[in-house]
Amino acid sequence: MLSFDSIVQVRVNSATLPSSGNSFSTGLILCPGESPYEAGDGPRLFARLEDMISAGFVESDPAYLAAAAYFAADPGPDRVYVAFYAQGASPADALRQILNSETHDFYGVFCCETTPARLASLAADFSTFASRQMLFLASTAPVTEGIAAGGLFHETYEKGFTRVLVVQGADIYAGAAVMGLAMGLSRLYGLDTFALCYRPVGGMEPLALSESDVAAIKALNGNVYVRRGNNLSLFEYGSTASGARFDEVLTLDRISADLQSAALSLLTSGQGKLPQTDETSAVFINRFSSVLAGYTAAGALATGKWRGNPVGALQPGDIIEGGYRLWADSYDLQSDADRAAHKAMPIHVALCLSGSVETLLIDVDVSL
Repeated sequence: MLSFDSIVQVRVNSATLPSSGNSFSTGLILCPGESPYEAGDGPRLFARLEDMISAGFVESDPAYLAAAAYFAADPGPDRVYVAFYAQGASPADALRQILNSETHDFYGVFCCETTPARLASLAADFSTFASRQMLFLASTAPVTEGIAAGGLFHETYEKGFTRVLVVQGADIYAGAAVMGLAMGLSRLYGLDTFALCYRPVGGMEPLALSESDVAAIKALNGNVYVRRGNNLSLFEYGSTASGARFDEVLTLDRISADLQSAALSLLTSGQGKLPQTDETSAVFINRFSSVLAGYTAAGALATGKWRGNPVGALQPGDIIEGGYRLWADSYDLQSDADRAAHKAMPIHVALCLSGSVETLLIDVDVSL
């Protein structure tokens, strides 16, 4: 499937939050082995576990077990793709082939591989893909091994992968369970803001971890599902290996896709040409502003102080009203080569995400 990037490219400049995605509430289960159905080697879409049984799966199949964990989420997703690749072949190569095919409308990816080294290799290859989704993995080794060199937490943290989320699990299907929760929340909330942190995870039992184990995993931007107090099961913190929260990466992906769609609608509207003038920049800025205003209304963007580096006239400490600011340089500054290539002047977008509260100090002063 050809990308729109050669026409409209959305570039999100951040050390931790890259861009792009497609159908944001659908997952893909990638599994080594032979396909039990007669639909060829490509991904097949399922809406229920019963449909997988009808297609030839049995309840002990790894792909079925992953789907069972995925669909156990509450709120739950409404569909999942399942695809197979040859045993021992590269899951990254299989995923790359899928992304280059017509079947591309998924956001989450889970792989049924069990070896930490192969999962770490998949994570490394995954981070190089031009079309970027979110990879969900589980570390099933003892905590001391998972955080040590060669362990899944250690390897993904050292590379700073923004699109890889790793959870400590009793089995590999913990990754599918978390993916189901993430896709279910994305389906429920749409453009509205939400956090993955502190949610119950269906299809996954909380682990009996010590505070030191939890702290060690979190120090490497890993995730845990634990029981606190007498009966409260919490997923903590919904972080990718780079430290970026899943919901913030998802928000930027949605914004990038919507800005690209808005630009394409102007470029392909058939209402005459868009001249290389500052008035055209204003047309794009007005259209993009209407897109971003929706994210402000949904709570994903908020008025705040610019905490990044200087960008154009924007300086650290400047207030970004509504959570976004847009501008473009004048066409008087455009190079001859860019004008001859019929390029638009870049539209600059500065965003302030609304963030989320995860901890609180209650300071009680008592007079006796």
